[in-house]
Amino acid sequence: MADQPKKMNVVQLTFIVTVNMMGSGIIMLPTNMAKVGAISLLSWIVTALGSMAIAYGFAQAGIINQRAGGMAAYAEDAYGKPGYFQVFFLYFLSLAIANVAVASSALGYLAAFFPILTASPLATCIGVIALLWITTAANFGGPKLTGRIGSITVWGVILPVGFMSIAGWFWFKPGLFAAAWNPQGLRLIDGMGSSIALTLWAFLGMESAVQNSSAVENPKRDVPLACLFGTLGAAVIYVLSTTAIQGIVPNADLAKSTGPFGLAFAHMFSPMIGSIVMALAAMACVGSLLGWQFTLAQTAKDAADSNMFPSIFSKASHNGAPIPGMIIMGIVQSLMALSTISPNLAEQFAALVNLAVVTNVLPYIISLSALFVMMRDAGTEPAVYRRNGIVAVIAMVYSVYALYASGKDAVLGGMLVMAIGYVIYGFIAPRLSLLGAKARKPTIAAASIIAFLVLCAPAPRPAHAAGASAAQSGALARIKQTGKINIGYVDVASPFVYRDSEGRAVGYLAGICQGVADQVKSRLSLPALTVNWIQVSSDERYRALQDHRIDLLCGDPETLTGRQFISYSVPVYPGGVGALMRTDAARGLKELLSGADIEAHGPIWRASPAQLLNAQTFSAVKDTPTARWLNDRIREFKLTARVVTVSSHEEGVRQVLDRKTNVFFAERQILQDAVKRSTASDSLQVLQRRFTVVLVSLGVAREDEDMRLFVDQSLSKMYTSGAYRGLFVKWFGEPDEDTKKFYRAAILPE
Repeated sequence: MADQPKKMNVVQLTFIVTVNMMGSGIIMLPTNMAKVGAISLLSWIVTALGSMAIAYGFAQAGIINQRAGGMAAYAEDAYGKPGYFQVFFLYFLSLAIANVAVASSALGYLAAFFPILTASPLATCIGVIALLWITTAANFGGPKLTGRIGSITVWGVILPVGFMSIAGWFWFKPGLFAAAWNPQGLRLIDGMGSSIALTLWAFLGMESAVQNSSAVENPKRDVPLACLFGTLGAAVIYVLSTTAIQGIVPNADLAKSTGPFGLAFAHMFSPMIGSIVMALAAMACVGSLLGWQFTLAQTAKDAADSNMFPSIFSKASHNGAPIPGMIIMGIVQSLMALSTISPNLAEQFAALVNLAVVTNVLPYIISLSALFVMMRDAGTEPAVYRRNGIVAVIAMVYSVYALYASGKDAVLGGMLVMAIGYVIYGFIAPRLSLLGAKARKPTIAAASIIAFLVLCAPAPRPAHAAGASAAQSGALARIKQTGKINIGYVDVASPFVYRDSEGRAVGYLAGICQGVADQVKSRLSLPALTVNWIQVSSDERYRALQDHRIDLLCGDPETLTGRQFISYSVPVYPGGVGALMRTDAARGLKELLSGADIEAHGPIWRASPAQLLNAQTFSAVKDTPTARWLNDRIREFKLTARVVTVSSHEEGVRQVLDRKTNVFFAERQILQDAVKRSTASDSLQVLQRRFTVVLVSLGVAREDEDMRLFVDQSLSKMYTSGAYRGLFVKWFGEPDEDTKKFYRAAILPE
């Protein structure tokens, strides 16, 4: 008995379940849900009930069947060895994929303290691989050590999230929560459905007690209790904490945060407290990865013990740690991490997560459906049979719905993996019947390992496949299916696009986008089309298109940086930087900035006396292309003029009037509109010169060529018919000849 490896008790197993769920789920969940809006909180109703039903089903199955293998052993009772292998294979693969995703999340939190970790895709990859191997090596101490470490690191989640669940309500602002409720204008059913996959991802891990049953002291009692207690506790904490945080942090800030709980605590207390919470979250995330790494190795060991996997995975140390299997899976996961080095890192990461969800839910369905056979063979009492059967059906219905909500691409990937599983089993089945429990030949084991190395490393999609996917899930298809178009806009300023006193998006660009929406209504035969105007921040405008929160971005200056993320339409306005000054400004400064005595093709400031410019104070709106242009020009011409940034165009105009700045640089048309609306318009002057020429276009998701073509056709029709002219006159005045030439040149021929 002294040589028996130490095993986990119910408390340690519950901690494993809790940390497996919370460490990789709740830490980033508020950010993910904020991208949909607080309406996504309603999905907790469905997911909490479904997850509790799943946990209950596993608990009942664990009472009847205590064989090693967990879900795979349950499936074997109904479907034999093929069922065992399919559940094992899918679950095993989902763990390997998910661990890379969890490692990436952990690295994101650690990067708050060590920015070099995410300085480049290569640095990120190295960091992820390092985390995978550190947590693999930490599991060499066996299940007892894993349980102890997990019981410590879980407090990195329990403390801040528990505090948020209880005390966070003292900082809760109902108005902030109401503003974040439905920023995308989704229908109730859409808001709930869009978050099912997110909330399910948070609950993945409820089955880890089942998978670790062979490493538990009393599996008949402890496994069901750990499943139920871990899931119930996580559900309560999830609902309370994610609701509270939506009323503490503005939705736009929450949606772009890489550390939502740290951000919330910074709002509640101070940035230092926020940093401490970030550190705790990083610790919890690493602890979660540690628990999942052990579960992955234990799953492979259980399969090998049942002659369903190469025997090398069944070898364990005196502490009960399957070290050879851990090392092999470390190599597999390293290959997965390496596969994410590409320009489409975010897209591949999302694909890994979605596939992990699907390959996790499929084993749920198979193993839960086996409960009926298990209860029949065990002679379960009729009343208990009916009760368990009802709950199992609820769990399976939810699981099927979760598959549907994960999206067709992820479901297709899951089906392909399932097909591969049957192909592999076709080679294993004859060996099982011939060899029984005998050890496999080394060559067969090696071949199996190589097969898994190949299958587990996700291959990049070919270019034509990516294009096909984009076309199938493009904006036009979504609009046709939902009967609505979501138009995103950044509240820039009048007269382009801005939010008026009634909360409506108005301005020249808003009118252009409404014209595109009218074309959608007529050409797609959608007379009842709903047009949702969604305000987005400047920082999140590209992400909103990529995440399909919006179908069309209403105006964006064309830049090379922008083209990395979105596709632009034909131009809708010839923009450019202008200069605002007081009418009583120094004549020399006016002439200098107006380009007097300077060749038209030459740089504007080269012919000016540096002394005059150095004595000025220039301003621009913070974090805008104009501000970057201004600073670049100051550096280029080696000037020592003072440059200040302002928070808005209104503030910039006010500072010129108050003589705090000499020149305010901004989009020239915005400056002209500001002067026209100002009560002190006689004191302000916008120079005639445009310092830059910037094309303003509409934005669509990158690679969504169908939507881009549709928008270009709609704009060309507006330009050809002259329909744009009424809008232009309303917001800018009568167009000059150069402007008319611009729009004629923008027309694309049929």
